[in-house]
Amino acid sequence: MSSQGASHRRATGRHLVDRVSDRASGGAAFDRYLSVFRRLMPLIVVLGTLIMGGGFMALTQPGHIPDVWAHVYRVDGMLHGDVLAHPVESRSRLHGGEGNVGGHVSWQWIDYSQEHYDGYDPTVILPDTITVSDSNGADVPYNNTATNSPLVYLPQLAGFALGDALGLSAGATYYLTETITLVAYALCMALAVFLLPRWRILAALVMLFPLTIHRYSYAISADSMTQALAFLLTCMLVRATVRRVTTGYCAALAVLCVALSMCKFVYAPMSALTLLVPWVQRGLADGGPSSGTLAGASPEVATSGAHAAIGKRSVTARAASFRAQLGILASGVALSAVWLMVWMRLTGWFVTTPMLVSHAEMTARKQALLSDPSSLLAALKAIVMAIVTARSNMGRRLDSLVIGACWLMIAALLVVLVVATIRRAMPARLLVFWWGSAVVMIGILLLTYLALWLQYTPAGAGVVDGVQHRYFLPLALIGVICAAECLRAVGTSRRRLD
Repeated sequence: MSSQGASHRRATGRHLVDRVSDRASGGAAFDRYLSVFRRLMPLIVVLGTLIMGGGFMALTQPGHIPDVWAHVYRVDGMLHGDVLAHPVESRSRLHGGEGNVGGHVSWQWIDYSQEHYDGYDPTVILPDTITVSDSNGADVPYNNTATNSPLVYLPQLAGFALGDALGLSAGATYYLTETITLVAYALCMALAVFLLPRWRILAALVMLFPLTIHRYSYAISADSMTQALAFLLTCMLVRATVRRVTTGYCAALAVLCVALSMCKFVYAPMSALTLLVPWVQRGLADGGPSSGTLAGASPEVATSGAHAAIGKRSVTARAASFRAQLGILASGVALSAVWLMVWMRLTGWFVTTPMLVSHAEMTARKQALLSDPSSLLAALKAIVMAIVTARSNMGRRLDSLVIGACWLMIAALLVVLVVATIRRAMPARLLVFWWGSAVVMIGILLLTYLALWLQYTPAGAGVVDGVQHRYFLPLALIGVICAAECLRAVGTSRRRLD
């Protein structure tokens, strides 16, 4: 009887061992598949962007992008030499009063916009208001896009120039330009994911989310390049918090900061996060074997003169690297600030929607913000009311729902950050970096609301008008990865406690 029991116990033990072995081999196989999947993620993202973006492009009629005709006019105006806008007397449905600025636009684009106008985009020109024209084109208003620099339109400028060189029609050039924009956007997304040491799948989900990729992966718009560079900068920053980076990498970060500042100036504060990179890198150097320290060495070796000299040289090298990285990144931030001051000086003499808020009214509002506490309180109240009520441009229901969801997710992000801070779930340097990211993200959105209060919201309105969900999209990736890093750190700290 005892021999039968022993035999049964041995059989049961072998069965348990086999089950554990099967689970281990199955887990190892899953890890291998996941590793391959992660390595292929840049390719998946570029193909997914091209396929989904191409599908949206095919389904979207010409003119069904916010402010698209103003962007089209702006691109064509720059190709004809009007890099800086000048006063024009012609009007559009959005720019129907005095104080309009714009440039000289070809007749083919004026005619094309008229053919495809169906009431969607009010920036289309009113032909009977044209007063200055010649055989090539006419002066057209586009105040709301005249503040954008040429860099933000590089793919579109290439498309329009190629279309002119090949003698293509406006319609063919329109789709050619969207295709070039889509390819440039897809390549930026692939590079961004390639640079990520982790969260590749999560980043891909954000990039390929229909709301993210719809319109602004291919649109003739300043939002396309802005969103692409914001995502790329986010991934480069994340890499610098996890891996050691070189001074060359920091130089690339600095150049990218200047480029993003030249896209839409409201997103320029993202460049300030690069100033934290050398500090975070110092923490990585002090905590890892790559730092050159002799952690784990025997006392005899650690006290030897040769190794002490090596350690001293390593500390000196790290200090020199810190200074070099900080100098490079600070130069990028400084150049961004200089660019903003120069460009705002060149474009600060007009407003984006003079029919709603004149330049004189906008100037008076700015002065009142600095000198009249009641005006400051009124502006803050209008901004808070717009956030609380999820106010959207023209009261669009879908836009309001998305805007409200974005603010709820930002609130959830702050909760996760607080939990990670209380539990000390990650090193102080990383907590500072991610808190800085959250502050910058919220600050950019508040600046957007303030700009809309200054230049778009009619006098007497108790809530900021003109907010669109597209203003949140360039910040989506940094917000999601920030939350993921905090949740990962909190989960790891709980397992350590258990």
